[in-house]
Amino acid sequence: METDRLQSRYDTRYVANRIARTIGHVRLVRNMVEAGADCTDVLIQLAAVRGQLDSICSNIMVQYAEQVTEEYRRSGNPELVEQFKAELTRAIRK
Repeated sequence: METDRLQSRYDTRYVANRIARTIGHVRLVRNMVEAGADCTDVLIQLAAVRGQLDSICSNIMVQYAEQVTEEYRRSGNPELVEQFKAELTRAIRK
């Protein structure tokens, strides 16, 4: 029998703001492409966007890890740790 997924939470306002800024950055990159910008400049900006997305993902993972750690301290349930590792592995592989 499969256990229920952990109920994860994160700072939605922070994440939403970071995503909005990243969307703005992607729009600027699109404008660069449409204007025929040098490919090196476009690649540099796309790398910056990828860095922003990686940072958002890392922030969510850290918040989730903190939640799992706190829940484990309260409950002592070792299944929480195994479930967390499985979910992280699944998220990272995508």
